[in-house]
Amino acid sequence: MARRILICDDDRSRDAGYVWICSGYLVENGRVLLVLHNGFGKWVPPGGHLEPGGTFAETVAREFAEETGIAVEVLSTQPVIHPPDTNSTPEPVPFYVDVEREGFRIPAIAQFYYVRRAPGRRLDVVPQLAEVSQAAWFSADQLPALPTFEQVRSLAAHALIHHPDAGVTSHAVGGSSSTSA
Repeated sequence: MARRILICDDDRSRDAGYVWICSGYLVENGRVLLVLHNGFGKWVPPGGHLEPGGTFAETVAREFAEETGIAVEVLSTQPVIHPPDTNSTPEPVPFYVDVEREGFRIPAIAQFYYVRRAPGRRLDVVPQLAEVSQAAWFSADQLPALPTFEQVRSLAAHALIHHPDAGVTSHAVGGSSSTSA
């Protein structure tokens, strides 16, 4: 069964024609963390579908923890212009958005975020085997031969250069369930 997003205006509902998904790119020590997705059979960033009541940023953090065992904070590519108040709460802005078709019965609007490991949390990567078979760190020179979507290859290469932590070596890259390194 495909997930569908409904647009509800007063007493009228209609199908939005898309599903909404989001993923996070974690970069540490010049490597990006990807998971081998069971459904796609390709390496992709951890992520998934929005659940009712969840924001894109909450979804990225939840899916990242579920698929890798790592708690993350979602980073915004834009500054907060208006501070949180009783009426509005700023949400992180993704670094990239697209519409994806391959692997989806219904096209997916996908938002991609930079993420950072939450302070004081686990270093090792523990993949959720129900959705992913492996999790591993990849450097830029490993991306060309990686079995993945071309878009993932481009975004991973971009993240390795532009992620706020690119070039930072303060985090230790933890263990992985894969021999890729």
